[in-house]
Amino acid sequence: MSLNCFPSFTCHNVAVYQTLLCRFALALSLAMACSAESLAGNLAYITNQGSNSVSVIDIASKQVTHTIAVGKAPVGVAIASKQQRVYISNANSQTISVINSRSQQTIQEIPVKIQAVGIALSRDEKTLFVADWGGAQVIAVDTAHPQNQKAFKAGKTPSGMLVSADNKKLFIANRDSDDVTVVDTRTLQTIAQIKVGIHPFALTLSPDGKTVFVVNVVSNSLTLLDTESYHTSTIKTGQHPYGVAISPDSRWAYVSNNHAESVSVIDIASGKTVKTIEVGEFPEGIAYDKATQQVIVANWGSDTVSIIDANTNTVTNTIDSPKLCRSFGQFILEAR
Repeated sequence: MSLNCFPSFTCHNVAVYQTLLCRFALALSLAMACSAESLAGNLAYITNQGSNSVSVIDIASKQVTHTIAVGKAPVGVAIASKQQRVYISNANSQTISVINSRSQQTIQEIPVKIQAVGIALSRDEKTLFVADWGGAQVIAVDTAHPQNQKAFKAGKTPSGMLVSADNKKLFIANRDSDDVTVVDTRTLQTIAQIKVGIHPFALTLSPDGKTVFVVNVVSNSLTLLDTESYHTSTIKTGQHPYGVAISPDSRWAYVSNNHAESVSVIDIASGKTVKTIEVGEFPEGIAYDKATQQVIVANWGSDTVSIIDANTNTVTNTIDSPKLCRSFGQFILEAR
């Protein structure tokens, strides 16, 4: 129907109407953009070792939003929220893939010439630490100039790592020397070497920054390591633990038990397991999402991700992910 059917609609009226319509469309577009931004929640980056990819899961909606090609046999994850980057260690291609967390695309491959498994980022995001699974060293990579790399000593088969809350110390779990190396992040010199359980693998820092939780795979235990005094205590876990996540109030430890295909919920104060939750096959990476109060578990054997409601300690969702998902490290990107 043409405008000629409405003789009272002058050219001036049409111009005003079109202007108002354009303004309304622009306002609606902006409102939808703002709404989409406000709905954008935390993201979990799941490394799929068997398919050379990373799955991005929107935790609130419990959906895979992107699948990103990376290097060969991806394992570790380090989140750089200020840089809007996610670093992925690739064991077989001996590289670090760099993902732009806005576009969800791989934008760079950094050669490190070691079997990269465990990775951790300094608090200022200036240095990426990459553990040499095949040796007894760690590589410090300048994130602004990735070709600048420095190697320094660790224990045998370094695996999980984390940087202290004050950015002064790097803690390294050494699987085959059954200890944790503490390194000065400025000088890259060893400060301390602390004996823990048998085959320490993953590390997590308590919310107050005072305790490092060390997963001892063969001892079936957690070592609680004081970040200042280096005093230790031990808590029993399920069979063959691989990862640990701590609740924001520091009350609960969630431990993925690789050989028991479960997650132990442990009361940290008493050291007692209060519940055992069945998940997928061979669970490995685990993290606590503060925004939704959910625990995210990557199941290596069943190619799935289990979502646990931390209020009820029950599995509410199981999400398919490509082959051999691991997510070793801190793999949740918090929305700003």
